[in-house]
Amino acid sequence: MTYVKHNDYEILKEIREGNPDALKLMFDKYQGLIAKTIRRFNLTYDYDDMMQEAYMIVHKSIRSFDPAMNKTFTRYVQLNIERRFISIVTKRVRRSEIFKHNSAYIYEHNHDTYQPSAYYELYKKEIANLLTKREYLIYTLRELRNYSIGYIATKLDIKDKTVYNCLTRARRKIREHFQSGT
Repeated sequence: MTYVKHNDYEILKEIREGNPDALKLMFDKYQGLIAKTIRRFNLTYDYDDMMQEAYMIVHKSIRSFDPAMNKTFTRYVQLNIERRFISIVTKRVRRSEIFKHNSAYIYEHNHDTYQPSAYYELYKKEIANLLTKREYLIYTLRELRNYSIGYIATKLDIKDKTVYNCLTRARRKIREHFQSGT
């Protein structure tokens, strides 16, 4: 069954009668429209997720479409997909704005949500004796406090590469120490 030979109303009728091939046919028919809409909203970095989201919208549109509304099914699906993508983009922009304005607070309070284990302080003391002061500072900021590499580099006024190198040395020392059992 190819969608070129059938219009939307025929395919909708087949879907409502329970034909699973008709649903696949409808998805195939609107795949190009979905891909174009994803590119238009600049969501290609999440292409697979957006394609799945759009397929869900197509499925919901099939169930809720009413031909008496004087709209074509194509336009109905397109509007529903565009509205969903608008809400996704708006939500992402809002989240990034919130993060941008509150990043210092988020970084400072990101590990206050759980109680550390009883061995947490012992672990910190042991690695403090093992690492240099700089390695310990960078390791605790990254691994224990979960700060980003960029944030650590900015706070310590060093390059990102220096942070990566320091973390690599610290991890290697810690791994060797605990593997040797000393």
